[in-house]
Amino acid sequence: MANNINVKTIEKLEELLTQDIAWRKKEMISLKILVEHDEVNEPILLRSGIALLCAHFEGFIKKASNCYVGYVASQKHLYSELKENFSALKMEQEFKACAASEKHSVHKNLLTKYETLSTRKFNDKYNLDKPFISTHSNPSSTELEEILMSIGVETDIFDTKAQYIDNSLLANRHSVVHGERSELEKDDFLFTFNIIMELIDSYKDVIVSAAEEKSYLRGTENGK
Repeated sequence: MANNINVKTIEKLEELLTQDIAWRKKEMISLKILVEHDEVNEPILLRSGIALLCAHFEGFIKKASNCYVGYVASQKHLYSELKENFSALKMEQEFKACAASEKHSVHKNLLTKYETLSTRKFNDKYNLDKPFISTHSNPSSTELEEILMSIGVETDIFDTKAQYIDNSLLANRHSVVHGERSELEKDDFLFTFNIIMELIDSYKDVIVSAAEEKSYLRGTENGK
């Protein structure tokens, strides 16, 4: 399918993440320059800018997480060789399909798939139309923790920023996207800009390291 993304090597994984970060940073830096030099339109730029920063943060976390799972799938390990989160991801898809049907045959098929899962290979394709991971348009610290659990990656990079992400970043985003009138300061935008740039770079490093260390296999631990 045209929307399938192949991530068969660590080099390809890193290439995809680097390319994704590049265009996001280009947009964010261009916006920062406008904010710093256009005092007349500053209020509008600040409001739209906060929404764009959040969108790029959410977008990269989603893209990087899906690329990582796609890379793991391309290694074609048995589910029994992988950490339990990958079995959970697979069964989540099956549960959703089962919930949409009242047919006994569908429910029976679900049980069969569950019972035989450990002997099967995880080799699902990463398709843009059906991603493994979704951020649900709300990259809160709780949602970020859920994503990390879903892909089996351990890191504390979001922990020190959790309060800011929930109480400032998302609060400002929500006020903008819901059409509320709120005053944003230039310093708030610049602080958010720096945090987002730091987090997406750090998350890229975490994802690549997890692939290099084969942290997706049972019996391995992620370095924090």
